[in-house]
Amino acid sequence: MIKAVIFDLDGTLADTLEDLMTAMNGMLRHFGWPERTLEELRSFINRGARVFVARSMPEGSWNNMNDPVVDEAIEVYNGCYDLCFNDKTAPFPGVPEAVARLKDAGLGLGVLSNKQDFFVKPMSEKLFPGTFDVIRGQGEYPEKPEPTSAVVTARELGAEPDECVFVGDSDIDMKTAVNAGMYPIGVAWGYREPELLLEAGAAYIADTPEDLAEHILRMSV
Repeated sequence: MIKAVIFDLDGTLADTLEDLMTAMNGMLRHFGWPERTLEELRSFINRGARVFVARSMPEGSWNNMNDPVVDEAIEVYNGCYDLCFNDKTAPFPGVPEAVARLKDAGLGLGVLSNKQDFFVKPMSEKLFPGTFDVIRGQGEYPEKPEPTSAVVTARELGAEPDECVFVGDSDIDMKTAVNAGMYPIGVAWGYREPELLLEAGAAYIADTPEDLAEHILRMSV
């Protein structure tokens, strides 16, 4: 029986792309680099801030992920994002109502994101005040799809991994769920195609937030 639900943030609970683009293009302008389109940035996200920033930088501008120029770019990007990360970001339509149904049913609810923890916590609290029992971003544990952060989050919610659903919009989220021994649910409204989620191990694709809530509630009885 399902006791807890862990959600990805970007592309699952909330549409964050416009604010991400504002921050990333602010960083790129700072260095005199070409700006990126929304679709380019959509394809770069899900693997944490370092990969997101590095992939957005021009080809040939860095040698490896530990290049000091990537560190400098991340610092500038964080400063830009800090100014705008809650400007246009908003829950996807129907998501607050679906999450509220799960909370009312007594399920433990968590957020687990590869976005930096110091952005994830205030963003989640602003968009879903008082809703989530555990909110965790990039920081203390290795990034998804390494399963440690997911397992720790489940247990903080009072559930073992096999009593937990992991909901996300990317192949990284589905691999996280599989690696952690959780039930993987993909969402059709996010930043990746459902086919990719199925290939990565999704056991179910929710077409709408209402569909998502109904499916999880059936599993929790």
